Amino acid sequence: MRNRKFNLAIKVWLTATYMLIFIPIFVIIMMSFNETRFGMLPFIFTTRWYVMLFEESNLFPATLLSLELSGTVALTSMFIGTLTALGAQYVPKKVSDALMGVAQLPIIIPWLVQAIALLLLFNLTGLGRSYMGMYLGNLIVVLPYCIMMVLARFNEADRTPEDAARTLGASYPRVFKDVIFPMLVPGIISGGLMSFVVCFNAFAMQFFLAPFGVRTLPMEIFTLIRVGYEPDMNALASIIMTVTIVLVVMLNKLGYSANRLMKSK
Repeated sequence: MRNRKFNLAIKVWLTATYMLIFIPIFVIIMMSFNETRFGMLPFIFTTRWYVMLFEESNLFPATLLSLELSGTVALTSMFIGTLTALGAQYVPKKVSDALMGVAQLPIIIPWLVQAIALLLLFNLTGLGRSYMGMYLGNLIVVLPYCIMMVLARFNEADRTPEDAARTLGASYPRVFKDVIFPMLVPGIISGGLMSFVVCFNAFAMQFFLAPFGVRTLPMEIFTLIRVGYEPDMNALASIIMTVTIVLVVMLNKLGYSANRLMKSK
C-alpha cells in the first residue's frame, strides 16, 4: 500500500514538473500562430507574425548576427577545448588539476564581472568595443564547457584500443586519427553545441563588448522589451525551440550510436 502511494506521488510530481516545463513552450508556439497582437483569446490561426519576422522585423538580422557569432565561437572552442583536454591527459596530474582549475574560472566568476573586466582590458589594449573583443569575450565564457565535455568523454571511454595501438607500434598521429579522435567525436560535438547555446545567450558579454550600434539577438530582445512587445518574438522563439529540440534529439542519437560503435569494437 505504501509503495502504491509512493509511486503515485512520484508520478504526480513528475507530471507536474513536465507540465511546468512544457506548457509555457506550448503556449508560446500556439500564440505565435494567433491573430491577436497580445495573445488574447479567442484563438484565430495566422502566419502573419512569421511573415513579419522575415520581412519587417529587426529580430531576423539580429538573429543572423547571433548565429554567426555563436557558430564561430563554437567552432573555435571545439578546436581549443579538444587540444586542452587532450593535453591534460598526458601531463602530470598536479599540472592537469591546476590547468583545469584555471580553465573553470569563467564558470565561477559572474559574467557581468568578466564583461566589465574585459572591457577595461580591451580599452587599455586599444581593442575596445569591437567584433574581435566580443568574439574573444564569448570564447572565454564558453571554453570551459567544451573542455569539460571532452574530458568527460575521455574519462568514460575505454582506453584499451589506444594502448593496444601503441603496443603494436602505431605512431601517435595514427593513434589519434584512428582511435582517439573517433572516440572523442560525441564529446566534441556536445561541447560545441553547449558552447553555441551558451554564446547565443551570453547577454552580458555582448552588451558590454559589442561595437556601438551593433545588436545581437539578446540585445535586440532587451531593447524591444523596454520599448514595446511585438508578437514576432513568439514566432522567433518557436523557431529557436524547434531547432533546439531537433538538435538535442540528433545529439542523443549520435551519442548512442557512438557508444554502440565503441562497444562493438
